[in-house]
Amino acid sequence: MTELGKITIRLEEVDSTNELAKEYIADSLGEGAVIVAEVQTQGKGRLDRVWESPKGGLWLSIILKPGETVIGDKMGVIPLMTGSAVAHAISTFAEIEARVKWPNDVVINGRKVCGILSQSIVHDDERWVVVGIGVNVNNKVREGYEFSPVSTSLTEELGEELDVDSLMKIVVCELEHFYNLLKEDKSDEVLEDWLGLSDTIGKKVKITTPTEEIVGVARGIDENGALILELENGDSQIVNVGDCRHLE
Repeated sequence: MTELGKITIRLEEVDSTNELAKEYIADSLGEGAVIVAEVQTQGKGRLDRVWESPKGGLWLSIILKPGETVIGDKMGVIPLMTGSAVAHAISTFAEIEARVKWPNDVVINGRKVCGILSQSIVHDDERWVVVGIGVNVNNKVREGYEFSPVSTSLTEELGEELDVDSLMKIVVCELEHFYNLLKEDKSDEVLEDWLGLSDTIGKKVKITTPTEEIVGVARGIDENGALILELENGDSQIVNVGDCRHLE
């Protein structure tokens, strides 16, 4: 069984925990290491978007080495797996319902509280994955940002501040559980859990890909974590990547 968090590097400030994690792979830090920072000055989301990462949030990256089979066939499962882990951790720690939104968000009452960025890299002919997690904990986001109308933080939902380090430990523990299921070729259990938490399945959505916009009803996910859409003409379409906006 792979243990996550046995090595944890804590920093006051860093440009990006994901970028630092990549450097640590080259320095042979090893699988399961966690890098966490109080502040990120150049935090990144999907598609190179800026991720605001001030003090008060949980900003961490985890180094994984899942093997060629997972990276080749199940890479799409990794952000879903991570979302499930964070949603369970928030529900346990903060006693508030958190749900997952395809492909890589965690939401509370429809507002984004967590984003996930997984990146595959090669070092010395070996393939690794760095999973970045950003959770709005005590940093308020519902005013003052372009993304404020669709975002929230735990402190804004609960009206109190929470211990960020305690939440981090639960997130790492939950992710360790799902990650080991994935490595044991039990991705079906991982995906079943995600479906049970999903805020996307059953809703009409618009998916924006690099080449097109697709509107349909989200009916499920396939074995690789891709979204299965029912189009307006009744046909089905599988979408591997894209931004998802709920239309209802």
